[in-house]
Amino acid sequence: MSSAPPAIAADGITNTEVNYQGLRGAIVAPAGGTGHPGMVLVAGAGPRGRDSYRPEAEAFARAGIVVLIYDKRADYSRATSSYAALADDAVTGVELLRTRPDVNPSEVGVWGHSEGGWVAPLAAAKSADVGFVVTVGASALPSDRTQLWSDRTYLAHAGVTDGLVGPIGLNASRMLISAGLFGDTANDPIATLTRVRQPLLVVFGEYDRSMPPGESLDLFRAALDRGGNQHYTLRVVGGANHTMRRSTDGFDNAHGPDFAPGFVNLVTTWVNGPAHGAPPASADPPPAQALASSPTEPLSWYEGPITQAALLALMVAGLLAYPACAAARRLRGTRARPPGRWPARWAVLGVLTAVIGTVCYALFVVATGATEVDTTILGRPPSWLLLQLDAVGAVVAAGLAARGWRHAPIQRGLLLVSVAAFLPWAAYWGLFTV
Repeated sequence: MSSAPPAIAADGITNTEVNYQGLRGAIVAPAGGTGHPGMVLVAGAGPRGRDSYRPEAEAFARAGIVVLIYDKRADYSRATSSYAALADDAVTGVELLRTRPDVNPSEVGVWGHSEGGWVAPLAAAKSADVGFVVTVGASALPSDRTQLWSDRTYLAHAGVTDGLVGPIGLNASRMLISAGLFGDTANDPIATLTRVRQPLLVVFGEYDRSMPPGESLDLFRAALDRGGNQHYTLRVVGGANHTMRRSTDGFDNAHGPDFAPGFVNLVTTWVNGPAHGAPPASADPPPAQALASSPTEPLSWYEGPITQAALLALMVAGLLAYPACAAARRLRGTRARPPGRWPARWAVLGVLTAVIGTVCYALFVVATGATEVDTTILGRPPSWLLLQLDAVGAVVAAGLAARGWRHAPIQRGLLLVSVAAFLPWAAYWGLFTV
């Protein structure tokens, strides 16, 4: 391990850059004293760096806790990384803090937010050196079920009509899940919780819209009871969103500067408490949760990669054949212009635009977890409304272009085959949903 000399901030906390076991991080600690508890902060989903949780680290350090924040491993991928590997990184951080002279090695634990809420209990189940566990905004449901619940929640809040929630927010995710490109969906958080023996603090935001807080609190309590853990504390922070910032409904102030009242004190008081004995099991009532989660539905035959690829192949073949046939006609010196030439061109352009736009928008929703869908017109995002108008226009233009079929049978025939393949594809993706 290598480290740079600590820098002392104005409020009496130090910041020490560290490199260890292929990871880069920083230790934020109280300036002076010994016997402090230590805590490794495990980040949420995405290639997050250490600074993503620096406000939490500094707040905890001011309360007397030595905190490690670190960049995720270089090969991290939200789509394919396993929580077990991330848990190994957390355990490595625990071992690092246990070697510091200002830390009590028996009081070093892990703190996990969001995705880290699946990782932190795994780290505790893997290593007895983990002295305690804190999870914040954690889900007791599998990652795919949790994310689809969150997508539905954000789309409903934006005003997206029920008939479009599936096409816009769920279908692409379900395909990625089936392909094994949607995170560690095989991880069983309930099985992990039954193996956690350390004291555990679970913090839920009253207005968490990224993890189902009501269901998760009940599932946490049941799993810990079943595993025989008698030292858990399940708490709900009022007026808090998923990031534990002050919020009025869970959809605002996601990355604001102000923590919800009581959050920091809850964590620091609990972490500083184990020296006086592990707390007995206790739980708040679960917070209200308007929308229930549901298991991820497996793909039907028409949603599978073979069917989707066949439809796309038919569309692309017909669309590319149109200009190819036009070029061949010119090379043969054919001067006649079949009727419906401009509608045919608009049909080609419209189908291409609809296909490319739909795929890009669906992947955008997957990448952002639907959090950027915040405006609707007639129950649909403006971009989606434009795609729907484009799709309808392309079909109408194809119908007009069919008038010239006898004058250019191969060219128009291939175009109509392409549009025929587009119809069921577009219907599945909700481009014709009213």
